[in-house]
Amino acid sequence: MIRIKFTLCLSDGTPVDKTEVDETMDFEQGDGQWLPALEAKIAALPVAEQQLWLLSPEEAFGYPDPTQIHWLDRADLGEIEPSVNDIVEFNLPNGDAVASRVLAIEPDRVQMDFSHPLAGQELILEVERIQ
Repeated sequence: MIRIKFTLCLSDGTPVDKTEVDETMDFEQGDGQWLPALEAKIAALPVAEQQLWLLSPEEAFGYPDPTQIHWLDRADLGEIEPSVNDIVEFNLPNGDAVASRVLAIEPDRVQMDFSHPLAGQELILEVERIQ
């Protein structure tokens, strides 16, 4: 098991996710919580050391996938009044949730990108390996 504390930010320093002061994140290498390239970096980090990495889109969430862009009826959004670049979460029939970014809005439909919301972004990851 690998135990870490981390902070993930956009390249401009905007926070995306982090462990709280009194918490850690535990994972097993290969369990899918982290991308394989990041798991390898974290696993190679000695215990009690801290590292800051600038991650390219290839190392992080890749690039937006044009096959994940779809037009939805406005009614599919329910009461949501979207704006371009909003992130909207949908619940799938199996109970999972999927996030999408609003690309365009027309009177009767909305264009959504179901690629990972951080696709195409350079990210800053600061990690401290606890165990």
